[in-house]
Order: sequence, then C-alpha cells, then structure tokens
Amino acid sequence: MRAVALLLALLVGAQCAVGQGFIHTSGQKFVDDNCKEFVPVGMNAWMLLETVVGTSNNLPNNPLGLNQVDFTMQAAVNNSQTTVRMFGHGVNSTMALQPEQGVYNESAFRALDYVIERAGFYGIKLILTFGDQWNAADSKINYLRWGDAVNNTNLFFTSPTIQGFYMDHITTVFNRNNTITGVLYKDDPAIMAWDLMNEVRCECFPQTLYPAYPTNVECLPECADGLDNWVQMMANHTKQVDPNHMVTVGYEGYWNKDDTRVQYNPGNGWAGISGQDFTRNMGHAEIDFTEIHFWPDLWFATGTQQQITVDQQQFLSNWMTQHAQAAAELGKPLILEEFGKSVKNANDGGGVSANPKPGDISSIRDSHFTSVYDEVNSAMTTGSALCGAMWWQWDMTYDHSVIDHGETQVAYLDSTFVDIITPQSSKLLGLAAPTVEGCIKRNQSPPTATAGRRLLSGGRHA
Repeated sequence: MRAVALLLALLVGAQCAVGQGFIHTSGQKFVDDNCKEFVPVGMNAWMLLETVVGTSNNLPNNPLGLNQVDFTMQAAVNNSQTTVRMFGHGVNSTMALQPEQGVYNESAFRALDYVIERAGFYGIKLILTFGDQWNAADSKINYLRWGDAVNNTNLFFTSPTIQGFYMDHITTVFNRNNTITGVLYKDDPAIMAWDLMNEVRCECFPQTLYPAYPTNVECLPECADGLDNWVQMMANHTKQVDPNHMVTVGYEGYWNKDDTRVQYNPGNGWAGISGQDFTRNMGHAEIDFTEIHFWPDLWFATGTQQQITVDQQQFLSNWMTQHAQAAAELGKPLILEEFGKSVKNANDGGGVSANPKPGDISSIRDSHFTSVYDEVNSAMTTGSALCGAMWWQWDMTYDHSVIDHGETQVAYLDSTFVDIITPQSSKLLGLAAPTVEGCIKRNQSPPTATAGRRLLSGGRHA
C-alpha cells in the first residue's frame, strides 16, 4: 500500500511552489523575480551526469518508467522539493568534465545541458558546484597537477597560474551554450546558485592535536589566509562573468581556531585549523548567501582523533543557531546545504555498508532527519537567517545497491522520504511569505541594487 500511495503522489501530487525567474536575496530571505519568498528545500543528487552518459551502469527502471533525471525531477516537484544540489562536473575519472586543463568532455557537457534543461522544464532550481575537494575528477588535485604543485597543496589557493586555470574553467562553464535550449548557462534561470567548490579546505588532517598544533604548512594560518583570498577572488570573478546568479562557498562552515565561535566546531580542535573561517569567508560582498553542512557520523567517529563525548542533539542546535546568528550579523540568509545520516545493517558485520532494513531506516535515520527539520522549522518560524535545508543523498533509482548500498541514500519508498522529508518540506514551504517586505522586483532594480546582480570591479571578464 505504501508503494501505491507514493506512486499516486508522484503522479498527481500538488506541484510545489516554483520560483519565477532568477533567485536572489533580499536581506536574510531568498526571493524570486516577483519578490515572492523562495524556500530552498531539496536534495543532493550528485551523480546525475553519470546516469545521463551511462557510466553508472545497470540502473533499474523505476515504476514511473522515466529516465533517472526525469524521475528525480518529477519526484522532487511532487514532494515539496524546490531545489536540487548536484556536482556540475564528474564525480570520478570515468566522467570528468575537464579531463585535461582547458580540454572538455563534450559528452559530460551535453549531460549537464540535459539536466539543466530538465530542471527548467519541471520548475526545479539547481545549485551547481565548479569543482570538488575530494574526488578524482574535476577536483583540487587535478589543478595542482596541471600547475606542477602537488608537493605544496597551498599553491592551489595562491599560485597565479592555478588561479587562472580555475577562473578560466568558471568562464568556460558560464559561456556554455546549452545544446538543447540554446541558452547560455549564465543566462539560465533554472540555475539558482553556484558553489565555488564542494567542501574546499586546506589539506590539514592531523592524527593528533595535543599537546601542540601541527606545524606542517597546510595547517598554518597562511593556508587559511590563502583560502580566504581565493574565495574572494573566485567569487568576484564569478560576478564579473555572470551577474545573474548567486554564489557561495559550498563547504562545511567551520570557524577558525581564533574565532570567538570556535567552541561550536565539531571535534577536539581539528576543524579550527582546516583553513575554513566561516564568518570571514562568508563576509565578502561577492558571497550572496551563507551555507553549512552537518555530518555527525564523520565528525564524531569513534576510534579516531575526532572522538569526543558530545550530546549530538545539543550540538545540532548550537551548530544551526550559531551559524544563523553569524549569518544575520552579515545580513545574509543561511542554508543547511548538506545533512545526512548513515544507516548500517547490524547483520553485515564490521561496519560495512549493506542494504538497510526498514527498521534501521526508521529508528536511525528518521529520527535524525526529524530533528534537523524541527530545527529549521523553528528557525524559520522565529525569523532566523536559516531558511532552507537540503538532505544527502537522493537514490535516483529505487534500489539501494547502486551507489552506496543504502548507507546514506534515501530511496523514494523509504520511510525517511515518505514520512519525514515530504511532509516536513511542505511545512517549510508553507512558511514562505507571499511578498518579502523591502524587496525590489528584479526587473525594476538597477544592477547594483541586489546581491545577485552586483557588478564588481577586477577579475577576468567573459
């Protein structure tokens, strides 16, 4: 019965509120071109390009008979999801958008063309990343190799050559003419915003911190300074080439060890020397909105230097509240851009991922997602800067075996999706204001009136 009920919801469910035109900010709110409040609630779906090209093989058909991209967008729009965050590039070496410096994979670009066109068709807004900290494709390590700087990873932020490579990539992406719609990416309202890089940070991963902080160059303040300068430079360049879209950083949102809010970081000090510096990085005028990620399974892992005794519910509340206060001080809205919960099958042994039991999903993941949504709901109800949340990650099929065996995937038949995500997202959408006070309609504003349309000096031009 659950499958039948959800299938009907997918087919005939009420379409969620669609933001008209480009999304931008007005104070601590997101608004569309008509000044209606836009609430970015949705999913992370990071391997959509791979499904279009077919490098993710043996994807089972879903009950709607749609391809995986259409299934994703249809499920989103009919279940109160307004936004999809995805990598605007490949995840692994089989699907690099830029396999060599300045050389682009046309198949990957055409896949991105298709995803953007489908999002526009369904009325879904996209948050796209330019690059990645972690994986083998379109990531920091590629730029370091191209710049002959793998032995000093700080040069990613400070080398004029590597900076130029990254700005050239941004320009190429913005000036891409979609082969389906004929619209340049920089002119496409289906795109809500750009992340400069997924979870960018310094390569500082100490095994132990005490009695002293590490002395390797990646953990010194110079790297944090370089990262901050890089954020400002890349955001400025983004605004020069594409004044239509918003830009943010795309990371976890740790505070530097010298910040007064460092006590709210996870762990026993490692986050404070990661190079991230939330208030400083997000304070640049070119950054339109703030965002954070929330990963307690990783941050409070047992058996590592990160292990500490912590009340995770209290940490969640502090993490959200303190970032919202910092965002309000900057006069910008805040999105919880990533949150998820690992589900491991206790019968699998050794902590290895396996297809989770429904009971595991309900008892482990559902309560965590409920807590997160309750925090966001409370924030929005009280006028906080926190006004959106995006969960990790969408199972674009209906089979947990495809990507990570259901460890962090959320499938459309899971209780997490049916009983938590859909009704909680609908509740958040119901809090949106019909018109945001003080907002100036986009087509009536001068180019410098709103954050999403600032024209800034410096940087490379299209």
